[in-house]
Amino acid sequence: MSEHQEDGFNLHRPDDNLVIEEMFGALMRKRGWTILPDQAVNQMLSYPPEKKWTLIYQDRLIEWLSRDVYVSILSGCRWCTNIGNAVLTSSESDYWMQDWNGSRSDGASLGSLSDDEGMDLDSNSPNELSRSPAFGLDEDMGAGENGLGVEDATIAKEGASERLGFYTIKSLDCTAKLDINIEFLRWRGSPVFNLVRVTAEVTTPSQVEDGCLLGDMVDDNAVIMTLEIIMQDMIDGTSVFPRRWDIVSAADFDEWVPRATPWLRGCDEHIVCATSGTFQPTRLINVRNPDHPQLAVLSEDDDQSSVRPYAALSYVWGLKQEYVLTKAALEEMRTGLDLSRLPRTISDAIRAARRLGFDYLWVDALCIIQDSPEDKARELPLMSDTYRESSLCIVVASAAAASEGFLKAPESPRFLVDPFEVRVDSADVCCSPSLTFGYRAPYKASADPISSRAWTLQERVLSQRLLIFSRGGVMWMCRGCFINPGAAPDAGPPYQTSLGLHADGDENSGDQDTEASIRETWMAIRADYTEMDLTYCADKLPAISALAAEVGRQTGWTYLAGMWKDNLFSELHWRSTKRSPSGERLVLKPQKAKGAGYIAPSWSWASVGIGSVEESEDEHREIFDFTILTCYVDTDPAFPFGPVKGGYLQVSGKAVELAWQAEDRPEWDGFDISLLDPQEKASSTGTPLLVGDGTLDSLDENLDPGVKLVCLGMSKLKLGRQRVIPVEGLLLIPTGSSRGTFRRVGFFRMTAPSVFSGVPVSILRIE
Repeated sequence: MSEHQEDGFNLHRPDDNLVIEEMFGALMRKRGWTILPDQAVNQMLSYPPEKKWTLIYQDRLIEWLSRDVYVSILSGCRWCTNIGNAVLTSSESDYWMQDWNGSRSDGASLGSLSDDEGMDLDSNSPNELSRSPAFGLDEDMGAGENGLGVEDATIAKEGASERLGFYTIKSLDCTAKLDINIEFLRWRGSPVFNLVRVTAEVTTPSQVEDGCLLGDMVDDNAVIMTLEIIMQDMIDGTSVFPRRWDIVSAADFDEWVPRATPWLRGCDEHIVCATSGTFQPTRLINVRNPDHPQLAVLSEDDDQSSVRPYAALSYVWGLKQEYVLTKAALEEMRTGLDLSRLPRTISDAIRAARRLGFDYLWVDALCIIQDSPEDKARELPLMSDTYRESSLCIVVASAAAASEGFLKAPESPRFLVDPFEVRVDSADVCCSPSLTFGYRAPYKASADPISSRAWTLQERVLSQRLLIFSRGGVMWMCRGCFINPGAAPDAGPPYQTSLGLHADGDENSGDQDTEASIRETWMAIRADYTEMDLTYCADKLPAISALAAEVGRQTGWTYLAGMWKDNLFSELHWRSTKRSPSGERLVLKPQKAKGAGYIAPSWSWASVGIGSVEESEDEHREIFDFTILTCYVDTDPAFPFGPVKGGYLQVSGKAVELAWQAEDRPEWDGFDISLLDPQEKASSTGTPLLVGDGTLDSLDENLDPGVKLVCLGMSKLKLGRQRVIPVEGLLLIPTGSSRGTFRRVGFFRMTAPSVFSGVPVSILRIE
């Protein structure tokens, strides 16, 4: 086994898995710090707190041969394994980034936030891989006690070397010289150093041997690995590192209230988080005495000076709640609420709101008369104002039902890089302090029950400030920052907190860039919303009505049953993906949606009742002999964003009638039927020619195969240098009510657009 020594650092030795001990021992000796004395502590903490990154050590520590890393991995060195992981994953990430260059991302669904305390969404390097170990470990699987073994890693990468850009574990077995750089980092605002960044770069790329794949790992292609760091052993009563993996438990008021209060008070300085202070809900729960809460019916003639700050509750109802506001219980609840009948979540929220200093709390079950259609019709249009103007939204993410409550201990943190311990050289061997490295997984919103419920989405998006009680601990999110002590300091936000609009709603109204941003955000929110669960399909439009009202207020657009008249041509290009909220292929139950009665016109995505929808490619679309002549939706004039009674489109375009056949295709294909031209036969088989693909909407998945489909062309899809330009449009069938009247049953892409040649433009009515 070869050896390389520098400053007393011996890379290979019998207990090579402890190599990192010597690395940090060398670091401490070179700085003259045996056990980090007070002078060193003061020096580390004296850096200006306004700096986002504070460096305590940045120097070439030692030069390694790539082969040394390879051998150390085989010997079980955890530190070396993580460096190897970063190299392998970085190469694979670069490969896919090149392969997807120019394609649209479908993962960043919900905008960005400003750079503020506890948050930064910018990456320092395209190769910075701080969240996952590089042996292709799936986040849901987690890492084992010692991570993925070398044999498993090799199997996981089997065949990867045959593709350009992929490395295998064996790729590290070469003579490239690696410069390993170590930085201790302090996330802005942190009083201690909580991250370590390791940079690996080839120092002599021109001297790399033939066959070594690491020669381009220089400059911008250097590999950067970020790890969290804690130091459980105090030194002279002081530590410059965190002492534990931080997480805020909701089980103890004395733990989470002192953490949450500064978040709430600090948010008062954020201009983007300010409310107008002019709205007051009709009813609130008075929680001044949490042992005797009362329903407060506020006077309609209160002036602006009497507007009361309040917290709003966002939670999952679960099973039907028995103790709710009714016409008969109104006066009794004004006298006082029966604590013994309150669901635990609402009881917890009353105590939490009071401990945070609020006198009032808004809860839908207790502030809207549940057996009064008139009161619901009056209050539902106010939902947008209710959440947007609340001083705080308490988000009960962890409970699947109101009966569960949320003031309880969190789950243990998940790690993308499992913790491993390193001892620091000390003159007193028995008291040598240890450093622990690891990397916690970012908050996974889908792990909390609230993320699957459609009604709660608009509550989170509209609220200015969120105090989130998740299974991963208590966290904070507002329009200015995101703080989650239970995840790595540089983790990003889990939710979209706004539509990217100013609180006053008028500053940029009409600006094209702003409206484009709003539309993009709306479409992303719509995609998320359609994957969420609704107990009642009839709530499809009401459950997103507050968000729609907000978009309408800010833009002046005209709303049409989940669609916007101002963008209608583009928004008509939706198709059902037939996924469940968990992402699995949905075994559809159209009877449930059909049993709900009329929900929306068939051309609206809301009409599918069950199942998610997505938009077809947009930026490469051109109109194909298609014009929207008239559009109409029958709604309540007092609330145009709520339920609809009917509607239709009158359009002109080219339409052809084709046969079809069902296909068993993978979900990623996006289509589940083939379109056939009975007039044209395949020369080899004499069977009808396949001229296009389509997907049926969920309500029509069991459509009789003998029914021919009317294919109404809407757009030409230009993707690259294609000899044939596909045509996309709507699949229709006659309603039978009158000639020329149809309903939508699906979406198609015609790969043989010649079927439209010579077809005249006709006028159709779609209901």
